[in-house]
This record gives sequence, structure tokens and C-alpha cells, in this order.
Amino acid sequence: MTIRIYPSRLPGEPLETHEHDSLTLHQWFAENVTGYQNDRQQPVAAEVNGAPIPPEEWPLCHLRPDSDVRIYPIPYGPAAPAWLVWTAVAVAVASAAYSIYMMTTMDKGGLSGQGQGDQISLDPAKANAARLGDPIREVFGLYRVYPDYVVQPVSRFVNERDMVTSMFVCWGVGSGDIKKEDLRIGATPVSSFGDDVSYTVYPPGADVSADPRSENWYNSTEVGGTSAGGSGLDLGTSGPAAVTVDADAVLVSGNTVTLIGSVSSGDSDTEIPSGWVEGTLINIDAPDTYRVTSTAGYSEIAGSVDELAPLVGMPLTLEINNDQFDLVVAEYSPAVAAVPGVGGSSATVTASAAPQTYDFSGSQQTFSITWKNRALPVSLTANYVTMSGLVSAITSQLNGSGLVANDKSGRIIISEESSPFAGGSITFSSLPVVLFGSAPVSVAGLASSGGTAARLASLRLSYPSGAPFAGLPAGQQRFSLTPSGYQYQITAINALTITVARVTVTKDLAGNTATTVDPRWTGFTARTLLDASVTGVNDNYDWLGPFLCCPDGETTDRMEINLNFQNGLVRYNSKGKRRSARVGIIIQYRAAGSTSDWQQVALGYERQTEDQIGFTEVIDVTPGQYEVRMRRTEPPAGSSTRDQVYWQALRSRLPRRPARYEGVTIIGLTVRTGSRLAAQSDRRVSVTSPRIYDNGYPARSISGALWHILESIGMEADAAAIAALESAYWTPRGETFDYMASESGKSALDILQTICNAGMSYFLLSDGLASVGREGVKNWVGVISPQETTEELQTSFTAPTEDDFDAVDVTFVSSLTWAEETIHCRQGSGTPRKVEDYKLYGVTDPDRAWRIGMRRLMKHLYQRLAHSTSTELDALCYQYGDRLVLTDDIPGSDTISCLVTDMIHDGALVTMKVSEPLDWSFENPRCLLRLQDGSATPLLVPERVDAYTLTVPESDALRLSEWEMNSPYIEPLRLIFCSSRRVGYDATVTSVDPSSDGTCQLNAAQYSPLYYQYDNANYPGNVA
Repeated sequence: MTIRIYPSRLPGEPLETHEHDSLTLHQWFAENVTGYQNDRQQPVAAEVNGAPIPPEEWPLCHLRPDSDVRIYPIPYGPAAPAWLVWTAVAVAVASAAYSIYMMTTMDKGGLSGQGQGDQISLDPAKANAARLGDPIREVFGLYRVYPDYVVQPVSRFVNERDMVTSMFVCWGVGSGDIKKEDLRIGATPVSSFGDDVSYTVYPPGADVSADPRSENWYNSTEVGGTSAGGSGLDLGTSGPAAVTVDADAVLVSGNTVTLIGSVSSGDSDTEIPSGWVEGTLINIDAPDTYRVTSTAGYSEIAGSVDELAPLVGMPLTLEINNDQFDLVVAEYSPAVAAVPGVGGSSATVTASAAPQTYDFSGSQQTFSITWKNRALPVSLTANYVTMSGLVSAITSQLNGSGLVANDKSGRIIISEESSPFAGGSITFSSLPVVLFGSAPVSVAGLASSGGTAARLASLRLSYPSGAPFAGLPAGQQRFSLTPSGYQYQITAINALTITVARVTVTKDLAGNTATTVDPRWTGFTARTLLDASVTGVNDNYDWLGPFLCCPDGETTDRMEINLNFQNGLVRYNSKGKRRSARVGIIIQYRAAGSTSDWQQVALGYERQTEDQIGFTEVIDVTPGQYEVRMRRTEPPAGSSTRDQVYWQALRSRLPRRPARYEGVTIIGLTVRTGSRLAAQSDRRVSVTSPRIYDNGYPARSISGALWHILESIGMEADAAAIAALESAYWTPRGETFDYMASESGKSALDILQTICNAGMSYFLLSDGLASVGREGVKNWVGVISPQETTEELQTSFTAPTEDDFDAVDVTFVSSLTWAEETIHCRQGSGTPRKVEDYKLYGVTDPDRAWRIGMRRLMKHLYQRLAHSTSTELDALCYQYGDRLVLTDDIPGSDTISCLVTDMIHDGALVTMKVSEPLDWSFENPRCLLRLQDGSATPLLVPERVDAYTLTVPESDALRLSEWEMNSPYIEPLRLIFCSSRRVGYDATVTSVDPSSDGTCQLNAAQYSPLYYQYDNANYPGNVA
């Protein structure tokens, strides 16, 4: 039989209880809630017998006489998060009217929370900032490049909601084959951004003067820095400061506002803000107690509304329980004075003693007066200073009852305001002794005959849409009504009393105000207020700046300023509905270092958007250096308004800029920040395109890189040797050189050696002629025997130790990720003891990196011998990397070194006489010849003639036509006689160092095909 309406789901009693017959829940709402419509989102939840009933089932939910129906508010709408709902409910419990208001305004769709608008990414695509003195990068082959700025980037707001960043960047020295698919922002190709990104590539020496992106702009680091990222400087700290009066209470009466402080507590802080003077504009919010009745679908408000000087259609703001409603006057009924009756007398309550104090700020007093079955609570909590202030405070809380408080010979008397008198007695709770004495006297009144009671002025309000404003609880309610579009202008200040006039205010873009006095306003109804708000501003401007717009020694003819409204620009009313908000900005500038007057630019922005917006303002000036400052024209409006504005960038255009960039490739890039770009965590611009060599060689070839360096330094080179390696090894094996040189301190030799190393080769420099050699399995090219040496051959052996490397980790840049990766070179499955960390340049393929790493590992494991000796000039026949046979004359070494003293060519055989007896007891005897140019033949199978004579089959390797026998100008050939098991020491030349005494020091390291066994294998593991 009962419907209960609760203020929240927290424990407590219902606000209202209604009886019902058999009907549906929908029918009950339709009959009892003004403007209810079932097809809208409902701000309440209903439960029947403990079960929740969703709104769409209300038309089908039949209530029986025994149904237990409970209704709860959902203050922020059904879609709100639980924590938000319960936070709002907890606040709502403080006011019993909240639940009823929610029920009776369902036609407005309930409260809508402040939305989150779209954001502009202020961290756009970016490039590298080159440091002064750094070399310009040079790309070899194919490599991912992060270009460098050649002028500072410029970010501008376009169409309020887009940020467009212009960049002019250097790809590097030379020409690049740059295509659209080669450009990326982060990991995303530029082609994926559509129209958000555009670019132009300028080859070396091209004219760039027509491209606005090439303009030289200076970004002030004091405002936004060169990256143009971040919000900027908050202008909320600039402009006038919001201030309020400092007082315990405020007495309003007519056109005056008097501040009241606590005298008994010695309070000396009560004061009018120092910046307020005659002409200052202030806001006054003076709440009052009104009588509310529900009439014809409206909440009719009666009381001191005539102080508003209302007109039908006048906008008003009603604030109750921290909720604000933007309304308009629908109807206004002026106050009607009473028509006195005949005879009768007033009911009275008279104090038995004068008040003991007028200051109740330290110990408040409350009591209740009952008149005609209406309980009228009175609360005194401030310092009312005088008897007049005290009785005024009591009367203001009896408003609408027909009773007033007066001063009767220094004592308080409460009586009917005027005839006709109603008759009967005024009853009361225990009255405070400090106010009424110990024995207050109540006298019953006699009713008058005839006459008409006074009628208070009243208002009926509506929403701007025209819908009636209803739902305020009936009875005495305290709230504030303020006319929208009006302020109060100070006309005089006397001690703690401010005299004001109500005015309408208009503002220009600069924030300058023009006021018009409202002649209809007659002043405030006299009352003392504890909850009044008297606020204004102090015109003590706190400018942001000044900041220099360009560096010392530079001038500019144009400045640009970015302003960013990061949270949008919007105001919300009490129901969360969006309204327009306005912000005024003042920009001032003058010549740097001068004391002349500031030149001023006034800006104004008015929007109704939750989206982040931004503006780029342009100021053209006479060429010079300027300092710039900025402020708001008014302080931020507060929590219900999003009007934060940030000074996001200050930049100036400098006059000097190159028309051409010789020798380098330039890219002009325009990026519009959008949702796709905003999702990127890495927004660096990169280019992955091959270098185009001017000498016409293939883009990624090792020979092309070599010739580029050699030609740039003017060095002659062994073209045949380079071409031979390119055709025999580098091209067939897919060996390329992909590298970016950007470090200072690297010589041309360093780069040449790096290039050759990427091709598993080495660079040679001999007598000013550059050449290359291939390291790997190769035939020997010469012999050093005791006949050539000036000292004994020394061979050292390095025994394995725990400190030897038994594994290699190769770090290289992968062509898949363009990031450093590491591959592991291992032999066997055991855990390595010591790992060499080796960094490899120019190789972007894991297989090639692993092969080079395995070469190093094999040498760590198996290269144990080192050799050194000296010769006269013979060692100069050889170069670094040549494979040689080194022999000694140690008895029992299975090698005999001797001179060829004579030679007889007899058809298919060559007979040679030697200087030393030959030991034919060697196992499977073999021999080889060191020819007179230092080269060596392959192993030959000799036949014995006698102890000093042997024969070998004729072959092209012998090159018989080049032999000069018995010549006094050339040494004879050397013959190395050995066993098939061992042919001296197999070694690779590591250095040939001429000495001042005419000899040459030769050093060599052990050679073995084992070192190169993985040269054609593929990496078996995973890249780390």
C-alpha cells in the first residue's frame, strides 16, 4: 500500500511516503511527477518488494495494495560510475529537497556530467636537433636515418582543433633515393597517414626559397622550447586576481553592504580588499529565506524577490544546496500591502530583559517560533553589532510568516507585522536567556474584522526552453536568486560600508568595460547574512613575461604566438549542460631594452566546446628585436567553467636563411596531428632509403662505397683488385655495406677499413695506392726461407688459458628493426667461460654477422702460433693478409731450403741443381719454388736424380720464361724441399715494417682453413 521516496541508499528514513491502489509503476509516475516521460533516461531507481525494476519494465509492473515500493535517486544518471554515483548521493543526503527535485525534473533528462572532449596532441612528429660542430651524417647503402633539423620546427594550430608541424630536415650528405614508402613516423609509414602528412624532397643544391617550411623561425625556449610539446605557460596566474571580502557576516540594506566582524574575539581582519575603489565592479550574492508553494506546475517563490527588480524574461540564476540553475522569469507578481481590518490586537512575545550580547559568532543560539501551525526556526551565529542588526536577523528568518521582530525599549518583541490581526498566541521553544531574559511574556492577540492580509512579491520561473521550473520542496527554503548579466559598481566606500549601484556591463576584446546603471533597482531588502558572497577582482596584473622573441643580434618582422585551451572552453550550469564561456587575452610588445610604451593586441575567445582547441596568432612588426608579455583580462571562472588557457609557444621569423643547401638532401615535411599520429609512442621521423652514389656504382655495393671515399679524398686505387672482389665475392654472395657515418673523429682510413670488413675483406695501402684483399681460404703467394732472412725465424706459441675468449657476441644493426641486436657465436653446447663483445658496422644481415663472428671465434680457439723475422728487401714483395710459407733451418724439421744453381728444360721435365744436399728419406717428398718475383709455386712432386739434382714436371705455375739463371743482377730461385706431411709454417702476414738499416721486419700469424669453415653457413640461432 506504500511508496517510499528516499534521499539515498544510505541508512535513513524516507523523505516522502505515498499510498497507492492497484496500478502500474508507470501510471503512478505519470500521475504524480510533472513532465514524466517513460522514453527518456530516468534519474531514479525503483525497487518493488526488494527487486529492482528497470525503467523499460515500469509500464508492465503492476503494483498491488501490498506492494512495498522504494524509490532512490541516481544523482548523475544511470550511466555514471558507481564511485561517482555514491559520492553524489552522500552529498545529496544533506538536503531532503534533493530527492524531490530529482523526481520532478525528469523531463530534463536528469543531470549530465561534464564530458571529456577531444584532445590535440601537442607532442607531434619530431626530428633530431643537430649539435654545433657535429659532422653531417653520410649514408652508405641502405640505412634508417633520423634526419636533423636545418631550421627549428614550427607548430601551428589550424582550424582550432588541429596542430600542424612544419619541419625542414637534412637527410644527409649526397643524394638519397627517397620514396613515400621510405618515410615513417615512429613505426608507421607516412602513406598510412593519408593527408595528415605531406613532404617534398630537395636534392643537393636545389632552390628551396619558395617553400615556406624553409623559413628560419626561432622558438623561444622560455615559453615552449623547440619541440613545441607540452601545454605551455599557464595564463591562470596572470591578469586580475579574484578576491572576496573578509568578514564574519554581511548586512545588506538598500544600496549598501556593511561588513560585520567579531568584536568580542578581537577580530581585526574584517576589511574591504585594498584594491577596491570607487568604480570597481563586484558581484554580490545575497541569499534569503523564501516561501515556496507548488502552483500550476511551478515552484512559486515568494519573499524579497522585488529587490531583484524583475521583469518577465529576465535571466536569473538560482543556487540551492550547491546546485545552480539558469532560469528566466516567467511571471512576476509585485507585493501587495495589507488592508487593515477593524479592531483586534497583535499576538506578541516580549523579552523580560535586554539582550546580553549582539555577538553570537563564538556561541550560536537557536530557537523556534510557532505561528499558525508553522514552525519557524531561527539561528543566530554572527556578530550583529547593534540591536538593529539583531532584530533584522531575526525578522529575515521569519520572512513570509507575517511576524516581525522589533526593538521595544531595548527588549526584543516579536509580533504580527500589521493589521488585520489573525488572533491566537505565538508559541515557542525554550528561548535563550541571553536574548529574552528568564521570563519572556506571551500575549494572545485578538482577530480583526475585515481587511486583507499583505501578500509578498512572488516569482514563477522557467527554463530557457520555456518548461516550468518546479520541484523545490514546499515551505520555507533558503537559497539565492541573482540576476544574470548584472554586476554592482562601487560608488562609495566609508569604513566597512560599501555603497553600490546595479549596472549592466559590456566588454570589448581588450577587456575594457562599459557600465550602464540600472534605474529600476531600488536596493536590497535589509537583512544580515552569514552566507553572502561579495567578490570582485584586484587589478594588480601579474604579467607572464616579458620574454625576448629572438636572440641577441637578430631581428624579426613577424611574431607568432600559440594559445592552447587544453580542456576546451565551456561553462556548465547546475544540470551539467554546456554554456558558452569567454576568455580575453592581452598581448603587449615593445623594442627590447627600451622604456617606450607597450604596443597592445587584444584577443577574445568565446566557445562552447569540451574539445581541446588552440589558436596561432600572427603579429607583423617593423624589423627589430622585441620583448613580449601576456595576461588574461579576467581570472579563471572557477570549477564549473573550463577556461584554462596556456601560452604554448612564442616564435619569431628571422630574416637570414639559405636559398640552397649544397651537397646535402633536404626534406620539407608537414605533419598534422591526428588520432593516428596521437597513438604513436615513438613520433620520430625516419627515412629508410638507399644512397645514390655519384660514381654510378650500385646503391648498396661495397665497391661503390669504397670508390666514393677514395674519390672524395683524391686517392688512386687498384681498380682491378676492387672490381675483382666485387665480381668474385661481394655481388655473388650478396655482401653489401649499409652504414651511417655521423660520428666525429673517424678518419677516411677508419671508414675504408669498416667498408672492407663488412665484405669479409681488408683494406690495403701501399706506396700511396689503395687496394683491397679478401681474407679466407686462399693459396700461398710466397715463401720466406732462411736464404732471405737476416735473422732466425722466431715462432711463439700461446697456450690456452682460462682468460681466452671461447665465445663471441656480435652486435649489429638489423635491417628488420633498425635497432642493435646481438647474435651468439658458439662452438659446442657448453657454457662459455669468457665472451668477447664485438660491434660490427655496415652489416645488417644476421647470417653475415654470424659468419664474421665465427671467424673471430675460430681464431680465438685455434690461432696459437705467431712468427717474426727480418729480411733485406724481400719482405716488401708481400702485403698485409698474404698467405706465406715460412721455413727454418732447424735440423729434423722436415724442410730443406736451398738455392737453384742451374736448370735444364727438357720437354716435359725440368731438371734443377740445388745448393744443398736433399734428404730423400722424407715421407713422400715434395717441393715448391720461390720464384724470383717472390711468388711461390704450388707443391710439386720431385724425382731424384742425385743428392743435388731433381726433376719436376713442367707446368704453367713454373713460369719458366721468366727465370733468369746465373744473372749477377738477380738472386737465384729458392727451392723448399719437404715432406708431404709438413711444408714449413703456414702463416698470414700481419705487418711488414721497413727499418732504417735497410732491413724489413715481417710479422705473421698462424693460418688455417679452420678459421673460415663457417664462411658459407647460415646463423643457426635466434637474434637476441
